[in-house]
Amino acid sequence: MKYKIGIFGSAADNPKEVLNKAQELGEELAKHDPILITGLADGIPYKVGLTAAKLGSEVWGFAPASNLEEEKKIAGKQDLGIYKKIFYVPQDYSFVNNIQVCRKYRNVSSTATCVAGIIISGRWGTMNEFTNLYDMGKVIGVLTETGGIADELPRLMRKITKKSRAKVIFNKSPAKLIQLILNELKKKNKISV
Repeated sequence: MKYKIGIFGSAADNPKEVLNKAQELGEELAKHDPILITGLADGIPYKVGLTAAKLGSEVWGFAPASNLEEEKKIAGKQDLGIYKKIFYVPQDYSFVNNIQVCRKYRNVSSTATCVAGIIISGRWGTMNEFTNLYDMGKVIGVLTETGGIADELPRLMRKITKKSRAKVIFNKSPAKLIQLILNELKKKNKISV
């Protein structure tokens, strides 16, 4: 069985050096052949997923839309062909016409599906994904020196404490971070189903 690892980060306004780190992360992840989970967002999650998919990794996307036609309007220039599976918001969901609520539906579904998540840079949406992962007791890797939430989490975690089964791992090296995550997953014997 393959591990399902989520990629969570900024969808827009990413500096070139952070996008380069995202590409490096995708290359390193592809070496371990997990199933990658993204929120079907542009920016960092897409860059990691695209890079890994080109190297043969399986990528699943969780859309904030209820069907492919609606997702194409949101996705813009993204190549949706990189996703082996796309999960949509149910059409009978009470808030299906509210994109902000549907993004949170996507965040909960994508974080629940993975056994580990990686935070790279990030803004408020990524903070929401981090708190989901934390509350669900997941293994969380944080790629530091990428700005945004990723670089604020060490300080926030010292100030805001809450019991959780989550394991949060900080590292600035994509290769080292992935290895630490995989070691923790093996230790916890959390093979995805």
